[in-house]
Amino acid sequence: MISFRPAALFRVLFSWFAVALALPLHADDSSAALPTVFFRGQSYFVQTLDPHKDDIRLFWGDDQGQALRDFNGLDKYVTSKGEHLLFAANAGMYEADLRPVGLLVLGGVEKSPLNLNEAPGNFYMKPNGIFLINEKHEAMVVESGAYPTLLTPVVWATQSGPLLVHGGSIHPEFNSDSKSKKLRSGIGVSKEGKVFLALSRNPVNFYEFATLFLTKFKCPNALFLDGDISAFTIPGLRDPAAHTFGPMIGIIESPK
Repeated sequence: MISFRPAALFRVLFSWFAVALALPLHADDSSAALPTVFFRGQSYFVQTLDPHKDDIRLFWGDDQGQALRDFNGLDKYVTSKGEHLLFAANAGMYEADLRPVGLLVLGGVEKSPLNLNEAPGNFYMKPNGIFLINEKHEAMVVESGAYPTLLTPVVWATQSGPLLVHGGSIHPEFNSDSKSKKLRSGIGVSKEGKVFLALSRNPVNFYEFATLFLTKFKCPNALFLDGDISAFTIPGLRDPAAHTFGPMIGIIESPK
């Protein structure tokens, strides 16, 4: 498993790219500056985080309630607060107007409600789930229906779907022989509480992607975030593809 401490790495990157905007790294960008994990014939960009040490936050809009829309907007917003954006990724599915499809909690405030509806599409493939960080700085991926039973107040949460891995098992509807292969992004939490964000560099099916989290990263629970639109960014990376998102996840460095 390839792991790294983001703060040290990104301080170096910021020194080189102090005037550069945060632009996205798509899965087909050959100039990858993020750690790459090779697993069963596929390669993945991976970000490994410790919620007790890394400042992991979720974002959607600015102080006026307007959607940030993209990594550039997120970077400008974070900078306006006197902080630095070290890393960002898409963080859940959204409607045409960029509103989250499901639950979104930002800084302890619920911005979008839990969605347990039945409907077509990946988001509604049950079980779906929620990635969250609670007041104890514990990261979790939980089944959406279990969210209301949590005892520790939640600070950050984003709902998406389906769950790639639930209770140590791959989603029962995933087929290892599936021909439906796309770029995919997801997030999982290991038994030790580490957070793994992964973006496939090439099209994979759901089963292959879920196996990465279960077998390689030992995550008993992992959540699908989105498909072909998925992207990661760190300062200085450039990608010709345009990316617009609803919820985003960011790693923040505050001034000392």
